[in-house]
Amino acid sequence: MATTKIWDIRGRLDRVVDYAKNPDKTRNKNYGEADVQALRDVMDYVTQDVKTEKQFYVTGLNCSPETAREEMTITKKQYRKEDGIIAYHAYQSFKPGEVNPETAHEIGVKLAEELWGSRFEVIVATHIDKAHIHNHMVLNSVSFADGLRYYDNKKTYQKMREVSDRLCLEYKLSVIEKTQNKSMQYGEWQAEREGKSTWRGLILKDLNDTITECVTLRQFQYRLRQKGYTIKYDAKYFTLKPPGKARYVRIDRKYPEYSLANIEQRIYEQQKIKKYRPGPKAAKKKMLLHGSFEKARHTSGLRGLYLYYCFKLGVFSKKKDREAGALPFLYREDIRKMELISQEARFLCHHQINTMDELESHKAEKEQQIKELSTERKKLWNKTQRTPDEKEVSKIKTDIAGLSAQIKAFRKEVTYCDGIAARSTPMKEKIKVVKSQEKNKEKERTRNEYKR
Repeated sequence: MATTKIWDIRGRLDRVVDYAKNPDKTRNKNYGEADVQALRDVMDYVTQDVKTEKQFYVTGLNCSPETAREEMTITKKQYRKEDGIIAYHAYQSFKPGEVNPETAHEIGVKLAEELWGSRFEVIVATHIDKAHIHNHMVLNSVSFADGLRYYDNKKTYQKMREVSDRLCLEYKLSVIEKTQNKSMQYGEWQAEREGKSTWRGLILKDLNDTITECVTLRQFQYRLRQKGYTIKYDAKYFTLKPPGKARYVRIDRKYPEYSLANIEQRIYEQQKIKKYRPGPKAAKKKMLLHGSFEKARHTSGLRGLYLYYCFKLGVFSKKKDREAGALPFLYREDIRKMELISQEARFLCHHQINTMDELESHKAEKEQQIKELSTERKKLWNKTQRTPDEKEVSKIKTDIAGLSAQIKAFRKEVTYCDGIAARSTPMKEKIKVVKSQEKNKEKERTRNEYKR
């Protein structure tokens, strides 16, 4: 099994070439120090016959390993293409214990020959300093044959993977099994890994809940519309738009079990349709009110916005008192950000910030304090360099630690300010959309009640 990667290199060409040919990584540790006495420097070694000396595994294609930098640079100068991407660094790693250095290097050379050997200068080096033997390939970005640049894209990388897998199979090595699942965004993958909700997960939950409520496919689609979803009926596949989203999404592309045909089958196979059973009524509590609601002060501005949103998310109630499934779709998206939103709400209430002007003023004040404290801390660091007394140095470092703690706290407040400024407007829009949906739903319910 071999994994592959390739990325572009900018800057100095000699750094990547020297890394690939690093003797500490390519040296065969089975050989004694006396056997490699004349090969301490990889530049001295690569001038010898690589096929007969197996202490190091370095091969040059269309160039000599000891002069690879110079030859690649000459090619660039010849075609006046010395700027931009200077080279490409490819990587081929094998499963630990599955291949020996000689075979790994042979596969790497064949891979480089088939992909780039006819047009580019390439250095192939096999590193054996890790448990997994791996090849490094340094590819000149400019072709010596025609002066054209190498263009790295999905198609060329796919070919690299296919050639690598074919060579592994020829050498009786395992290959990575291909999966049919589509790739997901990193944020979505990370959220699923941490057990947090994602917007796709919310859609699937709504679909599962709606399936259990219905007895026909038509009723299923009607219930989805009631929950704020828009269904594209003229589409070839099951395509819908979640409430508050701008684009349609085809769920059955990644999850085939949620195609309309499979959903209809699941509805019909339900052995028992759950009927609605009202739960026990909550006992009424009597409370004594002091004063009047008319004279009570109402929190407004940013504080009011955040407190209202936290209430809707269930921050102020116990988990058992509020189910996530009962929340509107737009609110449920922010459940995984609930802790951060509640921290920002506490920040606003603690500093009595109600308007964007007050928020910007507070941020500017903290940034100025951070600047002053950083200057003072830098002076203390410079003072430690000039103070010979260790006790005095220890005292200065204690003061530095105190300044660092203050700077960290102020930076956290600046981060809260940035988050509130970016989040407040979308938060208002979500509240507006949800209120509009609830209003329309109430009108529809009243109209249907009148028909009865």
